Amino acid sequence: MTSCDTEYNTTYVSGDADIKSFTVQEFEDQQPIQAAIVNDTIKILWVSYHDMPETITPTIVLSDKAAISPKAAVEIPFKTGEKYTVTSEAGTTKQYTLEVDFRQPQPKTAIFSTGGTIGGSSAFVYSIAGSSIDNLWFNLEQTRVYLVSAADKTTEYDCDIAYFGDGKGSNPFMNTGLYYYLPTNVPVGKYDLRIKNGEYIVRSATEANWFNFTITEPTTTAISTYIYGSTATIGGNFNIRGTKLDTLKDFFISIGSAGTRYQLEVVSRTDYSVTLKVPVGTPAGNYTSVIALKEDATQVSRSTLIIVKE
Repeated sequence: MTSCDTEYNTTYVSGDADIKSFTVQEFEDQQPIQAAIVNDTIKILWVSYHDMPETITPTIVLSDKAAISPKAAVEIPFKTGEKYTVTSEAGTTKQYTLEVDFRQPQPKTAIFSTGGTIGGSSAFVYSIAGSSIDNLWFNLEQTRVYLVSAADKTTEYDCDIAYFGDGKGSNPFMNTGLYYYLPTNVPVGKYDLRIKNGEYIVRSATEANWFNFTITEPTTTAISTYIYGSTATIGGNFNIRGTKLDTLKDFFISIGSAGTRYQLEVVSRTDYSVTLKVPVGTPAGNYTSVIALKEDATQVSRSTLIIVKE
């Protein structure tokens, strides 16, 4: 009687289909954001002072020998509801859903403006001596500048934002700040000046300044500095802003105040805005002055930059 020993090799095939870690780092000066994996949800708490990106390319660590779709190095939309499917070595699957939780840090800034004229231009400027800025979210879509009437503490008037950012280093947007035009439909009087930035409303920290922003009628004809960098094609239009512009008759551009003047065609105008057409035959170039004449030939000018292209 004989016996026979038989050996069997056992191969383990993993059924684990888990996301072990999910990390986002979109900006060099940003600390990596580690998502929380809660059951089948990838939760990202966005507290960065950077604008939220439209897409991300995350770093993902999976269970051993598991695969993921979309792949870890693939760019995906950065929004709640995006799906990932993890497939284990054994073929089992698990689906994860991205959940983006935006938590904006509270913005802090100085507010210097105390008043202005209807339709005039003004600014909050932060990066000047003695002032500071912290956590302000530079996102135009999430930012609003507005006035609240002191008369009823309720009626609101929106300002038109001309520029919002960390400054261009040249006039008129030298410093970090929010540059805006005051409303043209606002009555003269007292107001509270506010910024809605994301989830927060920013106003003066000094209570004596509340509802003490004074709006007056414009008394002078002026062309805004905020038209700097306007562009137009030959035969095309561009817009200038200012106050009492209805008193102006003829408009010109020139290179320097003593350069050759090229007359512009008035397409439309109000007290606070004029749309101008660059006539065919005007040379392309960077024009550094806008000059306007009143009926009595009195001249109003503005050193600026109007870029005329072919």
